[in-house]
Amino acid sequence: MLIPIKLPICYAFLLLGDRPILVDTGRPRDCASLEKALAQHGVTPADLSLILHTHGHWDHAGSTAELKQRSSAPIAIHVADVPMMRRGDNGALRPTCLFARVFKRLLDWPFPGTEPDFLIDKEIDLAEFGASARVVFTPGHTAGSISVMTRDGDALIGDLLGGGYFGGWLRPHRPGLHYFADDIDAVKASVRKLLSLLPRRLYPAHGGPLEPEEVERWLRKH
Repeated sequence: MLIPIKLPICYAFLLLGDRPILVDTGRPRDCASLEKALAQHGVTPADLSLILHTHGHWDHAGSTAELKQRSSAPIAIHVADVPMMRRGDNGALRPTCLFARVFKRLLDWPFPGTEPDFLIDKEIDLAEFGASARVVFTPGHTAGSISVMTRDGDALIGDLLGGGYFGGWLRPHRPGLHYFADDIDAVKASVRKLLSLLPRRLYPAHGGPLEPEEVERWLRKH
């Protein structure tokens, strides 16, 4: 079962199966909100089998260091994004639009760095951690961006795409590029890869969810 967790500026996700998996941890100081949301589903940080990251930016890994103090679950991230997590910074942010160029300084924050426990260097089945889902490589937003495809066909896509405008506050179900991307051609290739897996729905971290038909239409136009 997939449970979106609404945080102040993005979503984290809880995968409930034989054991629970948390996907992303939000910004620094979002830990209390995460714990409250987990508790609503009978989960504590100590119950988690894995803390998985779609990529290494501040709004997705910002509370990881604090959460690690409350959980023995391994911290997992793609090997290409490990330096960001260790340092606690976003690396080189490459804007995709004028808004991002103008407001880049307001969207680029440091966060408490931490050492990951599990470096992802191949696509893996998450069954060993208790979830009917698998990791899919979807680089483009960052070199180490991943998505999670559940057995039910839900795709958690991190910041591969965004939903709507202003972080999803306006028209959240309209697919579009995130404000930053390392490689836009790689983003499009990753979107094609996900669509080839026939997802039922795509869940970005900002806005959404997105319907595959709408994502396909966006891809044809870009």
